[in-house]
Amino acid sequence: MQKIWAILISLLLVACARPSDGPSPGSFYDAKDPVTGKDIPVVRLSQANLSSIASVQPSYDPNEPGLSVFRTNGGNDIRLQRGDVIEVTIFDTGEEGLFSSANSKTLPLGRFTVDSSGNVVLPFVGKQRVLDSSAEALQSRIVGGLKGTAVNPQAVVTVVDRPGNGFTVGGSVHSPGRFPLSARNERVSDAIAMAGGALSSPANATVTLMRGSKKASVTLARVINEDRQNVYLLPDDQIFVQDRSPSFMVMGAFKSTGEFKFEPGQLTLAQAIGRAGGLLDDRADASQVYVLRNQTTFAPIVASSRKLVPTSTAVTTKPVIYRADMKDISNLAVMQQFQMANGDIIYAGNSGLVDFAKLFNVYQKSPNLPAASPPIAPGQ
Repeated sequence: MQKIWAILISLLLVACARPSDGPSPGSFYDAKDPVTGKDIPVVRLSQANLSSIASVQPSYDPNEPGLSVFRTNGGNDIRLQRGDVIEVTIFDTGEEGLFSSANSKTLPLGRFTVDSSGNVVLPFVGKQRVLDSSAEALQSRIVGGLKGTAVNPQAVVTVVDRPGNGFTVGGSVHSPGRFPLSARNERVSDAIAMAGGALSSPANATVTLMRGSKKASVTLARVINEDRQNVYLLPDDQIFVQDRSPSFMVMGAFKSTGEFKFEPGQLTLAQAIGRAGGLLDDRADASQVYVLRNQTTFAPIVASSRKLVPTSTAVTTKPVIYRADMKDISNLAVMQQFQMANGDIIYAGNSGLVDFAKLFNVYQKSPNLPAASPPIAPGQ
């Protein structure tokens, strides 16, 4: 009798700590949201409303300013610095004055370099202090210096070279490095193009602009599609491009597990399972395949007056679990429509017989179980 009790107690202890490489099927239905403490809904794939599932969701709040916090007016914000090369041309529309005896009323003065003191010496107007001044401001000073000599003078100042000013582009681009900031007033998209372009698609590339102590990030797709994000660059701006390709995880009884990258809107659940090599025939329970997702929702904020607040959106996430029964042919059809989302986890549970075999194997190897008594010979 004591041996029987010892065996029962040992089996009970082994069962309480039965071997497993993941959650049991029943535990999915007991899962709680760690933030709210509420039950995480488990939705059968055959009952899921695919039209309400945003298969390709924006990874940002549409109200986020992004790079628009650095918005400037381009060349109007670029100040002259030491080493800059400018080209100066003056005009006179009057009948008498500086160009009264010339065939042309246009006079190119040539190119001039801002010296180490921040000055430039120009014909007719002499030395001018131009450090941290704009080209437009220098034009006005040239016109003022020509009054009395020309009847109706005008001037055009163009920055043709800025060897002392530039910007850097790094990260996931073909040719990272430092590039000169020219008079063309380069924007963010120009900078990335000068660096050979991003290594990933616009939707998967995140662009971070750093200016002094400030920085902001958006996707390259937003830079391309929204003019307010494609801001003009200033001297010493730093641009960093990062590959943010979405990915999903495969865990449990699959032939291949790990992290897989994909293009948004181009991968279904059926394709994802195929990429993982499919289920393990000798281990998986085909009726217990789960997709764990943090569903992102974008909803307009409702004011107290019950009216929608324009351009105001609330961004939230809530966990949801989808269950696919691959033994059901109708589920296989739905899996061809179910789009994968960034951060999804696909998990396949073990068959009950597999877990039982593991338990039995542990029982056989348990050192705490009493050894079997030798058979009793007849007549003893």
